[in-house]
Formats: sequence, C-alpha cells, structure tokens
Amino acid sequence: MTGTSGIESYEATSEKLRAIHADCYTSAEIFNEEKQKLFYRSWQYACHLSELADPGNYVAASVLGQNVFVIRDHDGEIRAYHNVCPHRGHKLVDGAGTKRVIVCPYHHWSFSLDGGLRHMRTKNTSTAPNRSAVCLKTVRVDRLLDFVFVNLDPDAPPVAEFWPGVEDHIRQTCPEVDGYVLAAQAAAIHAVDVAANWKVQIDNYLECQHCRHGHLSFSDMLDINNQYYTLTRNAAYNFIPGNKKADNMAYPLDLEHDKTDLHFWFLFPNVGISQFAGVGNLSLFQWNPVHPGRAKRLSVNLEPPVVTDPGMRDRQEKRAVWGRDVLQPEDISFLLSVQEGMSQRSFDRGWYIVDWENIEYSEAMMRHFHDTYLHHMDRAEPPAELAAE
Repeated sequence: MTGTSGIESYEATSEKLRAIHADCYTSAEIFNEEKQKLFYRSWQYACHLSELADPGNYVAASVLGQNVFVIRDHDGEIRAYHNVCPHRGHKLVDGAGTKRVIVCPYHHWSFSLDGGLRHMRTKNTSTAPNRSAVCLKTVRVDRLLDFVFVNLDPDAPPVAEFWPGVEDHIRQTCPEVDGYVLAAQAAAIHAVDVAANWKVQIDNYLECQHCRHGHLSFSDMLDINNQYYTLTRNAAYNFIPGNKKADNMAYPLDLEHDKTDLHFWFLFPNVGISQFAGVGNLSLFQWNPVHPGRAKRLSVNLEPPVVTDPGMRDRQEKRAVWGRDVLQPEDISFLLSVQEGMSQRSFDRGWYIVDWENIEYSEAMMRHFHDTYLHHMDRAEPPAELAAE
C-alpha cells in the first residue's frame, strides 16, 4: 500500500490498468473536496417540467445540503433561487406547491416570483434596508428534455455544452420521449438509500462484467455479448440489444408493442438516463451523496400518456416488481460488499479490464468515469480517449 492517495498519483495513459485509490470511496476529506469541485459546480436534477406547469408552481430541492427551489414565474419563465430568506436565513418553502407570493414563515418578509422584495415589517420610525437592495439570490437553471436541472456555479457552462449532443441523441434513439409523462403516483419518483459511496454505485451502473453471473434474468432478456458503448466529453452511452424473447427470466415482453433493447446514458458526475426493455419508458437516475459511505439513488420514471395495448399495465407492473424485488437487491448486495472492501487494509486500489472487442468484459466506461472524475478534481488531464478533442 503506497503512502500517498491514488487521487494524487494518477497518470493519464490510454493503457492505464489501475483504478482510483480506495480513499476516494472512504475519505471524508476527499468527500468534502468533491462537494466543492464537483457537486457545487455541476448540473443537478431538481424536478420534472410537468411539476412546474402553471405560474407559481414550485419544487424545493437540495444539492448536498444547499437548499434551492425552482418556480415558474407569472411570465412563464422557470427560475431558481437559494431557499433561504436574506433577512435571517430561514427556509422559504418546503416540498412542492403553488405560491402567488413567496412569504418567509419566520418574519413574513415577502418576495415576488422574480425574486424582488415586496414587503418587510417596518414602521415609519424604523431604520431598514432599501427594498431594492434586498432580493432572493438566483441559481442557474437549465433543462435536458423535460428534466429541470440547477447549478450552484454562476459561471458553469449550459447543459447542452457540458453534456454535448446527449439530448439530441436521446431524442434520436427514443423518438417518443417528448410525449412521455411522469409515471402514475408512487411509481413516478422514489429514492433508495444504499450504504455505499456514490461512485461505488455508479461504477456498478457502468460495467456489465458482473451481469452474466450476477443478474441471470437480466442476461436472459438481453444479448450482453453484443453490447457497445460510446465515450464522449462528460458522458457515455451504452447499448445492449435484446434477445427478443417474449418469455424470459426477467419479465414478459410483447414483441409487437414493447421496446426490446436497453439504452443507458451516463452524465457526469452523477446522472444516468435509461430506457429499459418493455413498455415505453425513460428513467432518470441521480446518485445523491450523503456521506462517504452512503448515497441515495433517486429515480424519476416516465411512461406513455395513454394505454397502448390491453396488456400494457400488467407488463408494466411486472417490470417494476422485477426491478424492485430482483435486480435492485442483486446489485445492492454487491455494492455493500464493495464498500466494505474499500476500507480493508489489504486493498489500496482495484484494476481495470478493458477489452475493445469483447465489450461484455470491458470496464472502459467505468475507467472513463474515473478519468473524468480525476480531471474535474484537478488531478489529471482530460481522459486519454478524448485528449484530442
């Protein structure tokens, strides 16, 4: 075991086989650095556009403890603000709802939807700040499809520049996506709390070397030997063709109406967008860190607005049950063990398998994620595969 963290001794070479240091998955110091260099400078999911359908609709969100909210103003513009009253720091809104005026619950200072101060409690004898000098502090807001993102960095590049080409590629690959709506009721948005570092969870999402033996039903439904991937700046795409088996070990498919392939996009640092086999769908995942050994995976699920065939709802439910009761527990058991392994004194860092011909065995997407991570942590040049861009 070396005396320095692998985050410092990384060397950017196209043949690199050693993974990032275990400290990156366990260290509180590195976790705090990730907050400042990654999460407070990157695009983080806030809500779906349909949750802001009417003027005054708002949704509160948090970026690693930094409270924000997004709201549609009276002119129809989507705005985002820090969720803190400039008077005494009290939180302005919770959850989601509708506001004609934003009123602080503490001292009832009120603000317009454009962030300007409307009212503060004073008398003629009071000395108070000029109303024009007090306003809500804005947060950058942008969209990818109908997913609304916020960024705490006022100088951050827009979504289309940070994740170039991703939105167009999703639309080309899944042309029905613009017609999809949030799934019904509890299936729309949910979170899973996992006692594993956010990167342990993303590493698992980005490689399928474990799929054949770790996800038997998944591998029966899909032709994992003939998958392929594409690496781009701050993103990666993985395609896994289906075996086109209506009856498989995962869940039933209607080959006339359903999707049969899988598409996965990874958007640095912590967002995944997926279309699974089965009834039309698109899901956004975001791995939200809590501390070095824990992260919550948020899922936002979209579906067709109308029933496409008589068996659609039944197949949709069977897919959801499989994901919850089969695929997810299989992965979580791996994640918990890997997180424990990162703290073992005998383990300092892992290895990569990169195979450009047998993609099932390749961990190139995971390596690309790590290289991008180290680059944004100011420890390395851009990933070797993209150095020529």
